This record gives sequence, C-alpha cells and structure tokens, in this order.
Amino acid sequence: SRTFEDETRERLRQMERELRRWRLGAALGLPLLAVVLLGAMADPPMKDLRLHTLHIVDDDGTDRLVLTADREKPDMTFLDPSGKSRLTLDIAEDKTPVFSITDGSHESGHMIFGLGSNGLPELRLSAGANQRSVSFGVPNKGGPVVRLLDENGKLLLRLP
Repeated sequence: SRTFEDETRERLRQMERELRRWRLGAALGLPLLAVVLLGAMADPPMKDLRLHTLHIVDDDGTDRLVLTADREKPDMTFLDPSGKSRLTLDIAEDKTPVFSITDGSHESGHMIFGLGSNGLPELRLSAGANQRSVSFGVPNKGGPVVRLLDENGKLLLRLP
C-alpha cells in the first residue's frame, strides 16, 4: 500500500508534467494564433505603387538602381558599388529615348544608343565630355551614315 506522501508526490509530478505541456502548447499556439489573426486583419495586397523616385540599394545601403519619374527627364540608372552611374535608360531633353553606357564619370568614355534628331536609330561613341565623337546613324533617305563630331557636337565629317 502506498503512503499518503508517495501518492501526493506522484500527483504533484503528474501536475508538473501537465503544466509543462500546457506551457509548450501556449508557447507554440499563441504566436501561431497571432499570425493568423494579424493576417486576417491585413489589407489586401496593393495593386498600385506610386512614388516619384525609387532607390533600390545593396546590403550596405548604397544605391544600385534608381528609377526617377521626373516630368522633364524620367530615367532608370544602374550604379556600380562605388555609386557611379554605369548604365542609363532615359528620355532625353528632346523627348527621344536614350540608352547609355558609361565608365562612371562624365569626363570619360560613353556609348549611347538612341534616336537621332530625325527620329531614326543612332549609335554615338565618345571619349567623354568635350571630346570628339563618332556617330553611326540612318538618315531619312539613303543608307547609313557615319559622322565625326567636334567637342561641341558640330559636324566635322560625314561619310557618305
């Protein structure tokens, strides 16, 4: 026959086990319940996001892609890890689309694909600002042309 003391100890152990199970159940169940309730209260997904400028940054917070909705000159610019512009897709001041690749500064080389003043495709290569450049394009009539331009963009030579 069991003594009163043994029986009490056994009941206390059983209550402690049940209390641990309840604690574990609450520790797992309450956060899950909170997530379900918060999810049920959340707004439906956004269908439209409106902003003037969007900066997409790397892990260090450095801009890597910048989308700007400027009224006069909207553009999308990809930047290298040092923050220098390397690739840009934008609308030029004359309202023509332009795709440019640069070395990251305005002083050095760049390559621009876009539409020329006649609205037809043009490729321009330059060693940088205030440097001579060469332009390959298609005129309104005839075949392709090659143009050599001075530092100010003035025509020096046209072939053919």
